[in-house]
Amino acid sequence: MVLVGREASADGSVLLGHNNDLEGSEASMIEKIPGKKHGPGDVVAFPSGLEIPQAKETCEWMVLRIYSGYGTGDAVGVNEYGVAIAGGVALGEDRSQKSSEADPLVKRGLSGAVRYHALERSKTARECIELLGRLYTRYGVTYPSGVAVADGDEIWYIEAGGGHQWAALRVPDDRYLAVANAYRIGEIDVEDGENCLAAPNLLDFAKEKGLWDAAKGPFNFRKAFGGGRISKNPRYDSRRVWRGLSLLSPGAELDPDALDQPFFMKPDEKITLEKLLEVLRDTYAGTPYDIYSPGEKSTHERAIAAPQCVHSDVLQLRRGMPADIGSVLWGALGCPITTPYVPYYFGINDTPGVCKTAGPSYDPESGFWINRSLQQLVLPQYTRLIGEVQPFFERFEAETIAFQQTVEKAALELFKTGNDLGRSFLTSYSSGLSLTALEKTKQLISLIKTRLAENSRSWNAGK
Repeated sequence: MVLVGREASADGSVLLGHNNDLEGSEASMIEKIPGKKHGPGDVVAFPSGLEIPQAKETCEWMVLRIYSGYGTGDAVGVNEYGVAIAGGVALGEDRSQKSSEADPLVKRGLSGAVRYHALERSKTARECIELLGRLYTRYGVTYPSGVAVADGDEIWYIEAGGGHQWAALRVPDDRYLAVANAYRIGEIDVEDGENCLAAPNLLDFAKEKGLWDAAKGPFNFRKAFGGGRISKNPRYDSRRVWRGLSLLSPGAELDPDALDQPFFMKPDEKITLEKLLEVLRDTYAGTPYDIYSPGEKSTHERAIAAPQCVHSDVLQLRRGMPADIGSVLWGALGCPITTPYVPYYFGINDTPGVCKTAGPSYDPESGFWINRSLQQLVLPQYTRLIGEVQPFFERFEAETIAFQQTVEKAALELFKTGNDLGRSFLTSYSSGLSLTALEKTKQLISLIKTRLAENSRSWNAGK
């Protein structure tokens, strides 16, 4: 994840970028979920068997998720109040053995889905993060994650140390934060309630369990709970964080081999939407770690844009604008290396059927599977074929971003006459872009299959 404060972005937006890497075949989809009213006996059921009371009313929200749902947290979402969950990063592999024994996971606890249930109940990012913290403390979690929550004003990042312990920090408005699958929260000041939240007994717990010796310095959340991955694969996470920081703050000249990368960073230049898309697509090109070096030799690195990525997104949140227009999910239904980002405004009535058709098996009518088909053709011969794909995506996204202000100005005028007209306009716009992108992807599939066939004939002729 890359989380950009509003004063660190070029247009004053809060920007939240995220790549969701799984096995690679978990088909992804985008859908709207309506607000609902619930009865006094209604509950929220988690995969672990835990049930917690349901809220009297939950709000409307939009989600980019895998076909099996969001029970484990593999999704991003934004609600009608402009509050967003920027996805999560799995931290289980980085938990230290000592912290695992001190704060064991709760078998019948909260899964990653809890963040979306909190989203359904929250009107601000802080309200959402406070609710998450209370739920972590009361019920415990089945698996630790790092989760970002934001609105048009601010960003919060929360990490679960174990079953019940957690800490959250507010990202400074003029900074950004890059996160991979390792603990990132370091020293915290639990007395600074404006910028730091934590489990009620965190420091006492850490002392009692031997996770912190106050005589040796301030409490450090990462040192108390993390570090488990270092002995297994030391740069699996830190290298990706380094690359994100080096692209956004090259002047810092950070060490790619350092295991401890800086936390909040100020960008050398204000971060644009285009720059953040570039970061999410990065494969270490131009470095010794390039995963697509000439000759297609793998460097065995884990790049920011990994082939097993099943969806990517940037959530763009603007203060002072209605959430219907100000909250935009720039979604890519597939690995961003070969998939374009399409803007889905919160105010749309629905997404096209091809964006909601998803399942565990190949489906020629599914947007995800269409995008995946192109990826499977291109990546095995990346250096030879990526040039056939990139120009379209660059042109498509550049034109869409350039046209954004014009679209939003028209939408604002239509919303003045009634929500129905405004929502219909945004629905037609986002749907049209989705279908245009998928049609072009199909054309690229045909083109590349032809190129590959031509190569095969050439190879056979030379034998």
